[in-house]
Amino acid sequence: MLTLLLAISLAQQFQQDVKVLASDRMEGRGLGTQGIERAADWIEGQLRASLKPAFADHSYRQPFRVKTGVARAEGNRLSGLTDADWTPLGMSSSGSFHGTLAFVGYGIAAAPLNYDDFAGIDLKGKVALMLRYEPQERDESSKFDGKRPSRWSAMRYKVLQARERGAVAVIFVTGPAQDEGKEFLPVLKNDGPQSPAGIPVLQVKTAVAQKWGIDLAQFQKDVDADLKPRSRMLPIDIDGRVSLRTRYAHTANLAGILPGAGPLAREVVILGAHYDHLGYGGEGSMKPNVHAIHNGADDNASGTVAVLLTARKVAHDLANTRNHRTFVAVLFSAEEAGLGGSSWFVDHSPVALDHVVAMVNLDMVGNLRDDALVALGADTAAEWKPALESAATAAKLKVAARGDGYGPSDQTSFYAKRIPVVHFFTGAHERYHTPADKWSTLNYAGAARITEFTTDVVERLVRGDVTPTYARLAAAPALEGDSRGYGAYLGTVPDYRAMEATTGGVLLADVRAGGPADLAGIRGGDRIIQMAGTRIENLYDMTFALQDHKPGETIDVTVVRAGEQKKLRATLGTRGAAPAPAALAVKAGKPFEKTFDGEKHFKNIRQITFGGENAEAYFSSD
Repeated sequence: MLTLLLAISLAQQFQQDVKVLASDRMEGRGLGTQGIERAADWIEGQLRASLKPAFADHSYRQPFRVKTGVARAEGNRLSGLTDADWTPLGMSSSGSFHGTLAFVGYGIAAAPLNYDDFAGIDLKGKVALMLRYEPQERDESSKFDGKRPSRWSAMRYKVLQARERGAVAVIFVTGPAQDEGKEFLPVLKNDGPQSPAGIPVLQVKTAVAQKWGIDLAQFQKDVDADLKPRSRMLPIDIDGRVSLRTRYAHTANLAGILPGAGPLAREVVILGAHYDHLGYGGEGSMKPNVHAIHNGADDNASGTVAVLLTARKVAHDLANTRNHRTFVAVLFSAEEAGLGGSSWFVDHSPVALDHVVAMVNLDMVGNLRDDALVALGADTAAEWKPALESAATAAKLKVAARGDGYGPSDQTSFYAKRIPVVHFFTGAHERYHTPADKWSTLNYAGAARITEFTTDVVERLVRGDVTPTYARLAAAPALEGDSRGYGAYLGTVPDYRAMEATTGGVLLADVRAGGPADLAGIRGGDRIIQMAGTRIENLYDMTFALQDHKPGETIDVTVVRAGEQKKLRATLGTRGAAPAPAALAVKAGKPFEKTFDGEKHFKNIRQITFGGENAEAYFSSD
């Protein structure tokens, strides 16, 4: 009975705190809003109640600024071209440039694959012209991993290679194999909190590069055939200037510390979560055209509150312990802008990173279903799984422990510094990144259980009962590959419990109301095994099946439901569009004919840790 009362009390406290953080007064905790400042004030007050300030000058705050936007300023020009022929890219540095044009193919130097577009080319003082993407992108047997974009296709990686070889600017172009005569230029937009690339970076239309003397169609065909680079100098001098105006927001991480005691005092355990969200919506929203407060109750008021309640209990339980590790509770800002806060934290850490034995991250823990919790990153140390299994038994949770330390949440910043990590997560849902993620939708009894589970795990770490040993699972984080698509949208929510499966199709947790899947009769619990004649074994297959089709196309979708196969017809939509009215429901033999122009560039498609069909966001439902 006492345990039940404590659980009820904890659940009530959890709900009370989430109601504060996810209230309209916090304005969705968006960067640059007064609301996120109010949230920071509230969090600091909670930290003060149990922990000492973690930063210099007795401060609970670690200020930093984050890039939030980019736009053209006055003075952009490129060798007589009009603005319609080219665009700066969001990663570009501002500045003038002049140099001879060097065509360097795809701009890839992949030593493990024995492929180097830069071989034999002196780029010092030159302007590098390169194709986006990579060779053989539709060849599943390619050593570039076929249709899955490799890390060598990442645009920032290509720019780095050219810059380090002396290039004064980089000009990208989309080849005919991808452009298909559409002559698209990407929208100039912020590419995350990263600093500018160090040199001007831009993109021209396909026809412009063709006029410069490169038969791009033939080049792509030849390289796809034999994977032999065909880079060469061009007898053209390029003169230009990129002038961008960058917007920044000032924000802060918050952290409190419980100093260690005894022989273990030098070692450190970090518990973290991000407290920022999307503010009033916009680009990161699943409803980007809706200007409304995105309260972010599950993402990530739930993780923030779980960290604060865990920290309070840890501080209480270890107050008189004579030998324990130092404990740091940190709440990151700017996670939604690309892990901005955690990246800043590890680069300006208040504790020595080589003394950190583990980092536990909580991101979306308010939607417990069927007692199932995912512990991602459990493969980063052999000690994680037995420790988590023991704590799960006590909490009566079913914990799926798996995965490396890389993923689109704050644990990635720590794993990149060779620190064992684990990320607790209760799963994707239709409310993710929409105004519907409100305090009233969470499972507070479940959240209380996860908090107790987290407290158990963290106290074992802080007491020294568990010492994770870093396991190197990859040489480096998988860079974001440069992938293309048409924004085709089906409107499904993959089941997080099966998202890392490599075979067997894609199990669905739900479908978005009024979306193409819903109108086609696809339901939560279905397992998609075929789309448009393509066998679907996993999320990668589903991603590329959608990538190969355009909004407005009608395709066959085969699902397994209750052990039986059903073939349904779905007309694909476009991401961000309003749900189709019932009158547009697809009927067999009467496809809804509508065409859309546009190009969608997906990020992080290389590592769909939980993701949706377009892998743009790691809990994305489309």
